[in-house]
Amino acid sequence: MIPLHPFTEADHECPHCRVRLSVEGWHIPGMRALADLRCAHCNREFYGDLASGQALYTPMLLEKATGAVHDLHGVEWFAGWLRESYAQRTDAPLPFDAEKRLPVTRRVVLLNCLDTLYGHSLLKLLNAQYYLDGRQGVDLIVVVPSWLAWMVPDGVAEVWTIGLPLRRGTEWNDWLAREIRRRVETFEQVSLSHALSHPRPDEFDIERFTRVRPFPLAEWGGRLVKPTVTFIWRDDRPWSAVVATRDAPPTRRENLRRLIAPPARTPIGQHKLVSELAEALRREWPALDFAVAGLSEAGGGEGLPAWVKDLRRRAPGSGDELGWCERYAASHVVVGVHGSNMLLPSAHAGALVEIIGPERAGNFTQDILFREANDCRDVLFRYRFLPDST
Repeated sequence: MIPLHPFTEADHECPHCRVRLSVEGWHIPGMRALADLRCAHCNREFYGDLASGQALYTPMLLEKATGAVHDLHGVEWFAGWLRESYAQRTDAPLPFDAEKRLPVTRRVVLLNCLDTLYGHSLLKLLNAQYYLDGRQGVDLIVVVPSWLAWMVPDGVAEVWTIGLPLRRGTEWNDWLAREIRRRVETFEQVSLSHALSHPRPDEFDIERFTRVRPFPLAEWGGRLVKPTVTFIWRDDRPWSAVVATRDAPPTRRENLRRLIAPPARTPIGQHKLVSELAEALRREWPALDFAVAGLSEAGGGEGLPAWVKDLRRRAPGSGDELGWCERYAASHVVVGVHGSNMLLPSAHAGALVEIIGPERAGNFTQDILFREANDCRDVLFRYRFLPDST
């Protein structure tokens, strides 16, 4: 935990003078939790990331007068968010609902789950269980975007719900910073959660968050009277296998040429691939229950076999997400393309098959919430990964 109020701890160095910056206070204008800093030598002022979320690994330093971001880690996407949000900062009020669930009688831990990426927000929230179960003598206050409020577990003292959509998740909002400060300063002592990005399977129980019991692995065989598979759909990151195209077998010369240059490749559409997968599985298991769930402009079975259940939604609400989790938990296997859309399916289903391209190799398994297993071979069996050419 990071001391926040009444005293803030941060460790940043002036990029000009190479001396440690003094801490003047703190500022939370959204997803960034920042220390307010000053250099005693050159008198320059800065905002520096507190060690929470991604900033635990790649903290940035922003110079107030110029807006320049000093990035010692070479992580431009994270530096860019800070630079751009500061340049476009706003003071506009946001919907802010403070729900008091339990009396605050002990020192407070603030868990900030605001972010511009769905997976980042969700993974931050999973840290709540650590404080509810593992840290005696603290009361937890969770800051969440409104779309994530349905997953806040029982046992937290307060829930501060902010009406900030994902597309504005990097926003620097000084009105919000003042509102958070006003509420924090009513407590005697407040610390900020580190909000670890990737909790271990033994550090959370997904049922505490979604209120949905995951697929009971002990019942796998008994439930095979109706094999159940769910494909996780996304319009913006489709399964689009790429295959070599040709009308005749390659000649010897062409085979030699392939050693230098790859053959022409043509994408196959997601509707076609999912339909072929469903039909192939049904030929093996006639009692198959196959569904498609996720974000899509399509729906009503469009582009899919009539017997496939279409659970796709254009703009899902919390009720839709709960229904999806219930479907994942009823599934022997979920299938989908790498991305944060696989977090909740992987946490609830009996097993997973993920399709991943080479451009995502650096993020391998970051989108998976592994279920606990007594034997690592069980994990290797239940979680399978295939190239996107499949």
